[in-house]
Amino acid sequence: MTERGPDVLDHLARIRLGPLGRPLAGLLSTSQGRYLVVAGSVQLGYLVLLAALLSTGIWYMAAIAMAQVVAISVAFPTYRRLVYRSTGPWRSEIGRFVSVWAGGATAGFVVTPLLVELTPIPPLAAQVIAVVVVACGSYLGHHYVSFRHHHADRKADAGPEGPAGLREG
Repeated sequence: MTERGPDVLDHLARIRLGPLGRPLAGLLSTSQGRYLVVAGSVQLGYLVLLAALLSTGIWYMAAIAMAQVVAISVAFPTYRRLVYRSTGPWRSEIGRFVSVWAGGATAGFVVTPLLVELTPIPPLAAQVIAVVVVACGSYLGHHYVSFRHHHADRKADAGPEGPAGLREG
């Protein structure tokens, strides 16, 4: 429970899911696990939107740019609240978030045309490859740059094991 009410992912982790309940609770107890679930969901939505845009015949780079705009508008609030549980000032965090996101998007804008133009890989598959390659760097960038204030909050509020005795990565 946070000061603003129950955390959505904590609530989901407590739902009785039979044999999946304990692994899900463990997964959602770390920022890495929450990132995997939330970023994976955001990227899945991004890829579905991208596929829909590509199916209209639009140029693949324009489709990627449009899908990126939608994805970032969903990603910032969900990463901030659900993944990193940040309580820092959102106005400074959004600038850092966009900077980190732009780095990953730029990598995608470079990798995708290279794969499409130099290999027989279609644009959607090339973008999936780019998303997977960028994911680890994106997590680290958001963890240490975008939402860097959440580290100080966690250390001030908890002992060396983190909130509720859980290690935060």
